[in-house]
This record gives sequence, C-alpha cells and structure tokens, in this order.
Amino acid sequence: TILSLGLGWISSVFGDVDELTSGAFEQGATQIAEIFGSSNAEVALSPGETSMGQDETTTVTLAVRNSGITTANEVYATVEAIAFGGGATDTLLCGFDDTGTSTTNKYSLGSGDSMSRGLIAKDVGSDLGTYICAVTVHGLPTSSGDGESTSLVITIE
Repeated sequence: TILSLGLGWISSVFGDVDELTSGAFEQGATQIAEIFGSSNAEVALSPGETSMGQDETTTVTLAVRNSGITTANEVYATVEAIAFGGGATDTLLCGFDDTGTSTTNKYSLGSGDSMSRGLIAKDVGSDLGTYICAVTVHGLPTSSGDGESTSLVITIE
C-alpha cells in the first residue's frame, strides 16, 4: 500500500514539473513574439525605457532573432553603462542574467530562430538623472562588423 501511494505521488510530482516546464517555454515564446511584433528588427529590448529609484535593480528582456539564411554559431551580446551625455559610469551596473557580467554566453541560432536574455541594471550610487545601458549583439549573419546595437534608457528618480 505504501509503495503504491509513493509511486502515485512521484508520478504526480513529475507530471507537475512537466506542466511547469512546458508552460515556461510557451511563455518565453509568447514574450519574444510580443517584443518583435511585426518589426523586422533583429535585436530588441522590452521595455526600451524604464525608471527606478537610487540603489534599486531592474530587469528587462533582450530578444535576438537570426533573420539570415544561415546558422549563426557564435551569437553573443555585450553591454556598457553610459552616463547621459557620454562617458562610462561606475555607479550603474549593467549585466546579463546568464553570466552576471557584461557579456553573455555564446549561442547558436538557426535561420529564423530567436532567443531572449534578461538584462539587469543595478544602481550603486548614481546621481539622479538619465543613464543608458548600450547593448551590442555580435555574430548575426546580417549585421555589420560592429554588430547590431540597441539601448536601454534608465531614469534614476
């Protein structure tokens, strides 16, 4: 009896895990579709502009799509924090959720495939004002040698 109950419980747990996993993948695909919408952009941020208080952290989604006809084997992104008006800043940290640094891992994207990563911005003592997390995606077959760029505009309030 105990063995039957235990097996039933384990089967139920694995069924729940399967549902959660498939739900997470569906939600991710939906978010990517919403970000790109009907645009032809290969790189997009959602949202592209946000505000936060001093010493707070915010996360947005970076979506990358390979619209080329070949597979892109080493797609990665870099980010740099910039104070509005130019110049790097060390009081706003910008990084990615897969590495915790300013550079993502490298990914392989087939023709028409897309992926998303979280872009995290953390304030560590900035003055009030506007800052930018400048993102560059490298390795897409249709981009120029410098990569595809986009920016997250952050207002510290």
